[in-house]
Amino acid sequence: MTKSLMKPRRKAKLPAAPPMDSRRKRTLIVVADGARARFFEPGDNTRTLVPARRADMLAPKSRRPTREIVTDRAGRGYSTAGGGIRHAFEPMHDYRKLEKHKFTAALAETLEDGCARRQFDRLVLVAPRRSLGELRALLSPQVKKIVSHEVAKDLTASTPASITRALQRVLPTPVVEQP
Repeated sequence: MTKSLMKPRRKAKLPAAPPMDSRRKRTLIVVADGARARFFEPGDNTRTLVPARRADMLAPKSRRPTREIVTDRAGRGYSTAGGGIRHAFEPMHDYRKLEKHKFTAALAETLEDGCARRQFDRLVLVAPRRSLGELRALLSPQVKKIVSHEVAKDLTASTPASITRALQRVLPTPVVEQP
């Protein structure tokens, strides 16, 4: 048996290429609370936010006092302890919370519709903690998959410039600045 002087050749291992996106990701930034939702997209220069093509959503009933939402007064009854004292019953539900829940459900349905039409590839949700938790519970699994960031802040009354500043402080730059 003779030993070979040449070593067998090894195949070169090339590093695996990262998956490439064939198109630019469209980001939709939703700034919402229980009564208003504003939709933004990063601008052409990627340093500003511009309103998206869709109109803002408003629920004017959510901001009204309960006495304006429900026309009926609470029922009245007699005290069981005697003495003939009458008192009002507490309503079964908080009607302002019910209006906010209806609005949040309508917002989740709007996002579901936009996701089905492929109007956006990435979604950033900005809302107060309670609204964000309720919206998260109402979103479908398809929409939950494309949510890239959630920011627990109430920025609905802010200008687009201040929203951009707030998001740049909280989020990494690729979300606000698209590649």
